[in-house]
Amino acid sequence: MDHEEITYLAPDTDVLQRLMARVLEDERGEVGLKLIPFVDTPGITYNYRVAFEDGTGDVIREETIPVFVDAVQEDAQHALGERVIVGDSIAAKPDIDDIRTVLDAQADLRTAADRYVSVRVRDIKNRLQENRHKETARELENINEYAQSEQERIEAFIEEYERKADAGSDMEIAIRNQ
Repeated sequence: MDHEEITYLAPDTDVLQRLMARVLEDERGEVGLKLIPFVDTPGITYNYRVAFEDGTGDVIREETIPVFVDAVQEDAQHALGERVIVGDSIAAKPDIDDIRTVLDAQADLRTAADRYVSVRVRDIKNRLQENRHKETARELENINEYAQSEQERIEAFIEEYERKADAGSDMEIAIRNQ
């Protein structure tokens, strides 16, 4: 982009495709370091993308759940995870021992975060399922009300035709059509 004649690079250009491939293949893109003044203990924030689909494959709910897990107590926290994501890092030298502690505990921290998100996903799924059952019950109630009113309308129509037939009109075909 240092060249004055270049004003735009399309996402499918060769140079950008190579750059994206390099970033995605490099493990350095998976982990970042932030020094946050309101976080007392070292830990890792994991970001989970959670999506729920209906029976047709349409996404009915999707969200990102950031979960901060501290390296000391392995306590998973969603609210702190959100604060870490939006918080600005301070300019300071990180404590190397804290970094080693976090890296050494990484597998256990991931397990704690996975457990937390599993519970959260189950809760969301149960709420979505409950809402769907309520919605289905309302729709069934509406269908039953419609069926009842339609049946009453047809019965009234047939009674009217039968009255006309009793009065001497030939209503056999009209009654069968209705």
